[in-house]
Amino acid sequence: MIRKSIFFLYVLLWPAFIFAETEERFFEIQRTRLSSSDIFEIRDAIDKLAFVKSNRGIRDIISVMEGSPNFPTSPGNAPAVKFYAAQALARKGEKLAVPSLIKTYQKESANISEHNPPKARTWKDGVADRNSLSSPYFYEDGEIPITLACGEILRALGSLPLTSESESTIKQALTSPNFYLRSAAADALYFSGKRESLSNLNDALGKESVPYTKISILSAVVGLERLPNQNYKAVLESLADKDPQVRAKASDALRRLDFRTSAPYLEKVIESENDPKVLKQMKSDYQFLVSFHTP
Repeated sequence: MIRKSIFFLYVLLWPAFIFAETEERFFEIQRTRLSSSDIFEIRDAIDKLAFVKSNRGIRDIISVMEGSPNFPTSPGNAPAVKFYAAQALARKGEKLAVPSLIKTYQKESANISEHNPPKARTWKDGVADRNSLSSPYFYEDGEIPITLACGEILRALGSLPLTSESESTIKQALTSPNFYLRSAAADALYFSGKRESLSNLNDALGKESVPYTKISILSAVVGLERLPNQNYKAVLESLADKDPQVRAKASDALRRLDFRTSAPYLEKVIESENDPKVLKQMKSDYQFLVSFHTP
């Protein structure tokens, strides 16, 4: 009888032992891949750690975002890695990541030069597109400049539970000399969901001259206000802007606003939109507005 009991206990516990061993092996493999010289392998490892239901792996993602000070030119320190890690930390939603995100942003953004288009631009600016004077531009998947990485860090900070330090960092970025960081800060304040930020956003909106940043701030404002006011009308007018990225931001703003009455305006501009990426977004935003969902 005792032997049978031991046997049944063994049968019951064996799957748990196997699972624990398999889980540990999974994390060991991902940690090894985070040290790869291939950015795409690092990104894949980050993604796998991000989609694990438990919080294990968060510190590994934080470490890879911070990079190694001993090997500054290694692939592991590439801006693209910081970009993907910031996205992953935003998905995980853990406050634990906030101090490291702030630290990384402050360190990396200190070397970003002022940039207000139009002027001659280089890849280091994080912007260059013959069709758009002021929009961020990805050259190839994986080739992401530090400007875009810092912008994604700001968005991650806005997506995570706000602390006094993270809120201060975001609001300071709203006055950054770099237009893209100002845009990202506006997104971050929208993601935070704090209507108290409207005064900061409206102040920034009144001073902004760069079209891409202006629509980014406006998008944050209407998303938090959710009112059919002058700001809403300004977004509708931006759907016809000559800059495709401004049109895309305006479309996203209507999605944030979530007024079903905006759908006909999107439907109309979709007919004449000739930029494939913008058209794809507009169609997605249109479907969102006409679909049944809880605002």
